[in-house]
Amino acid sequence: MTDQTQLFQDAAPIQVVDVGASTIEDEPAYKDLLATGLANVTGFEPSPEQYDVLKGMESDTARYLPYALGDGTQQELKICRAPGMTSLYEPDMDLLYHFHGFEDWAVVEERLLLETHRLDDITEIESVDFIKIDAQGAEYQIIHNGRTKISDAVVLEAELSFRPIYKGERPYADVETLLRELGFQVHMFSKVNRRAFRPLIFNNSKFEGLHHILQVDVVFIKDVTLLADLSPQQLLKMAAILHYCYGSVDAAMLALRHYDDQSGTGFATQYAQSLS
Repeated sequence: MTDQTQLFQDAAPIQVVDVGASTIEDEPAYKDLLATGLANVTGFEPSPEQYDVLKGMESDTARYLPYALGDGTQQELKICRAPGMTSLYEPDMDLLYHFHGFEDWAVVEERLLLETHRLDDITEIESVDFIKIDAQGAEYQIIHNGRTKISDAVVLEAELSFRPIYKGERPYADVETLLRELGFQVHMFSKVNRRAFRPLIFNNSKFEGLHHILQVDVVFIKDVTLLADLSPQQLLKMAAILHYCYGSVDAAMLALRHYDDQSGTGFATQYAQSLS
């Protein structure tokens, strides 16, 4: 049986970019990919407090930069009481008041003027294979100003809102439209954040919801009808990312089939055998 890490070894190094790399919430989807030694990560975190934490986590395969990605202009970073709410945009309290906790979490306690950086202008990054963007409302701005680098990526994950929770945030539909223009399609929702409307407390928890979707973590992949246009290296990287980060074995095998068509290999069959 073929070892999966051995199968994907020619994909290395997979270049991961993490925009909003703070570790205050869930572990990143690329954790297992890093553990294989197949990937390097460059993370961005503009919050001084959270950046200091990340600096202590740097290694041969992980580096972090204190840049706020945006459109290259000077903007104001709103440091919120809950670090996970810190954003370039003002929290929309008229909306957030309808849900438990946000009247406290979303309070802006400090405002920092800073220069934002366009992703396409970041010289520390030559290429992007997988990009995760959790920028609290600034996702559209970051993608729009990083179109050249992001166009070369094969997988993208972003936290998006159907109804913006920050003033000036672009909604899910706008971000999806932009990404479709760059050759991506929706693959899956890796996380759905539901909240119950106040004053109801569901299952004795203020943080658990019934049906109302507040935000989603969306995984985009290159349009599957255009996979033949990708290079063999891109296809192998795509398969590795989908396998290790999301367990999307069917999509990984699809990428490997296209890899085999271009390379004359039998990786898709070997991969199927490794799964069994």
